[in-house]
Amino acid sequence: MNKEEKNKKIAQRRQATYKRHSSMICKTYEIKAVSSKLNSEQKQSLNQYFKEAKWLRNFHIAHGFDRNLRDIKEIEVKVGKTLENRSLSILGSQVKQDIFDNLISELRSLSSNKKQGNKVGKLKYKSVCNMLPLRQYGTTYKIDFYHNRIKVQNIKKPFYVKGLKQIPEEADITNAKLVRKASGLYFYITCYEKPKIKVITNRQIGIDFGIKDNLTLSDGLTFNIKVKENETIKRLSKKLNRAFIKYGKKYSRNHRKLKVKLKVAYEKLTNQKKDQTNKVVHFLLNNYDYIAMQDEMIANWHSGLFGKQVQHSSMGFIKAKLKNSLKVHVVETSFPSTQICPICGSLTKHPLNKRDYDCKACGYHHDSRDIKSAQSILDYVLMMS
Repeated sequence: MNKEEKNKKIAQRRQATYKRHSSMICKTYEIKAVSSKLNSEQKQSLNQYFKEAKWLRNFHIAHGFDRNLRDIKEIEVKVGKTLENRSLSILGSQVKQDIFDNLISELRSLSSNKKQGNKVGKLKYKSVCNMLPLRQYGTTYKIDFYHNRIKVQNIKKPFYVKGLKQIPEEADITNAKLVRKASGLYFYITCYEKPKIKVITNRQIGIDFGIKDNLTLSDGLTFNIKVKENETIKRLSKKLNRAFIKYGKKYSRNHRKLKVKLKVAYEKLTNQKKDQTNKVVHFLLNNYDYIAMQDEMIANWHSGLFGKQVQHSSMGFIKAKLKNSLKVHVVETSFPSTQICPICGSLTKHPLNKRDYDCKACGYHHDSRDIKSAQSILDYVLMMS
């Protein structure tokens, strides 16, 4: 088989895969490697893996993204004021190409943002690389479901992991990412699954975001997610500041240890918010077929009077997840959902401390202005559709 026939067969298989995946649901599963099971050889190989990935990324940025250098085996690394030749001994050719392709994707994103009129910078060199792309299942990584192991290319011993039972047996496994965090090592595995039979509820709902109640639904239900910084975070923050003042070195050993502990604590806090977010979003999407919400500027709330309340909530996470669903219909920010009267359509401003609604024009009254606002959003979407 010559090269042209081989490339043709690869293209045909790729097209068949794209066609099959078009009718499936894409999901990503987080699988954690058990840190206590890592031996010294694995740790050394991992450190070399991430180090070489950093070298290669910085090399491509310095040399102008030359496609002919995607599978380079030796590169120049800046050490102090001089350049030294370093061999890429552990990175496979597929991972090298993925690192290059990710850089091109980042460049395209920057270019797209610039065309939209946003202020963008340029790709910068990295001092640390904590993510490795593993594109090809079966080549760059393999999964042993029976023994709970994941084998990564060019690392001899497979990793003992937890969480593989999340992946269904019939799932079509594709690419993955190996991510190093303060709390440990994670595999993010992308799979395609057959869509489940959806239960039609024929229920409609409007959602109003707020400070007193994070989410208020037009049927009266409310959701509040408030995850505050715990005492561990406060104690570690104070220790971190004292360590810097005492030793006067930002990168002292004690300072680095405290910084890692603080990252782990914040990671747990974020995971708690994400867990509660997923539960709320799952409830909404499973119980309602038609959801209307307003594109609230939650970032402006955070920078305003309600910074802490917004920071401790998960409104931003919920809004971002809901916007990705086909069931959700978004109203523009300028729509006066709080002020508009559902009877006469006139606008009536209310102070923040007034939690009911009274229309000055027709005298309409509602005991909860948040529920009224959610209903106004739903009515507006139904009228415009």
